[in-house]
Amino acid sequence: MSIASPRYNYEDEKQREAECREAMKDRFLDKVSSKDMYAIHQEAIKAGWGLPEVQRAIDALVLEKAKESGEDLPC
Repeated sequence: MSIASPRYNYEDEKQREAECREAMKDRFLDKVSSKDMYAIHQEAIKAGWGLPEVQRAIDALVLEKAKESGEDLPC
């Protein structure tokens, strides 16, 4: 499975960002253990972080890890 290309008519940047995440989700989950990701997610929730905060943090950490590769990122 490959990642879908972006459309070119977005109402705003948040809509484009959400579509990028959705496009990458299946490929990402193919590469990263869902069990491990869920464990980290649950640990953060139990520590007192809110669900939206945890989701944004995971997104940011994934992006940071991708940037470490030195490759140009699609989004």
